[in-house]
Amino acid sequence: MMAETGPADPRAPAAPPHRDAHDTLPRNRLTAAFERRIAAVLDRHIEAGARLVVACSGGPDSTATLVAVTRARSASRVTAACFDHRLRPDVEVETERAVVSDTSEALRVPVVFGAGAAPATGGEAGARAARYQWLAEICRDAEARTCVTGHTMDDQAETVLLRLVRGSGLPGASAMAEVSPWPLPDAAPVHPGGAGALRLVRPLLACARAEVLDYLDALGLEAREDPSNELVTFDRNRIRHRVLPELRRLNPRAARRIAAFAELARADDEALQAWATQVLTAHASQRGSAVYIERAVLRALPEAVASRVVRQAGERVGLRLDLAQTVQVLACLGRRGARTSLADGHARTDEVELVIERDRTSRPP
Repeated sequence: MMAETGPADPRAPAAPPHRDAHDTLPRNRLTAAFERRIAAVLDRHIEAGARLVVACSGGPDSTATLVAVTRARSASRVTAACFDHRLRPDVEVETERAVVSDTSEALRVPVVFGAGAAPATGGEAGARAARYQWLAEICRDAEARTCVTGHTMDDQAETVLLRLVRGSGLPGASAMAEVSPWPLPDAAPVHPGGAGALRLVRPLLACARAEVLDYLDALGLEAREDPSNELVTFDRNRIRHRVLPELRRLNPRAARRIAAFAELARADDEALQAWATQVLTAHASQRGSAVYIERAVLRALPEAVASRVVRQAGERVGLRLDLAQTVQVLACLGRRGARTSLADGHARTDEVELVIERDRTSRPP
């Protein structure tokens, strides 16, 4: 990855100096109302005076996020970060960078431009991984433990629908949270001040995309729409342009209802996970690379809780069990002497206990 600031990038104008001052963008009742909502989310999750990195592509959502976050916090504590996946023509990238540069200059915040060393591979997942790898580096350089993104309620609805059709359970259906761990754990450095691991905050998650556009209109800003967002060759774009419009014909508030479902799913999943943790604490023991759990206890639990106990037990010894593996383990509970293979480990039963063990030949967690 390459991180470029100002003149180091031949396509980017110089970054504005770091200083606190009123920005040059309009202020009115509409902008103030939107910014109060964003400030309330930031205040819930981020301590006063913390340094923040705002991921900004030059699109409407991230441009609105950059302005609202900067106004909610001090400009001297915010860094804008713009990443090029090297997947699109230079003219499009230059237009987006100009939007980010002009907005940052109006706000008087510094901006960092970066790009992959080569075009991102692996489709949407590969591009996403490359972006978050680079953003982690920028957060480290800025001494920030929080990266702010511009995901909206519409993005949330799209994510829920994508995950449901791919077979996700409650954890997947809960989609994005206002605050969450870094998507790439191996690329999440601890904050230099020792305040904790890197994380994402999404202050626009309760805002509809239409509200974002109204906010930009009130600011007199015209963001750059990525032409690739119109291509229905991408799964998310098919959801956005074909599925959600049909759902809105059934209910104009479809995106809001789907996002509300995600909140309910998250609350249910958190309660079930907490129940599973209590069971594991009370009825399991760990010896070396194996966890021992009482079979009778597991069999008495609702399947939704027992499956979470099994997955949490696997995580304790460095095994990440998928749905199929979890089902295989639960099927062993009814008899002693059962055994099933897992990736890098196995599960077996004796007279009293279920044993989930990482193989000695596998790498430790």
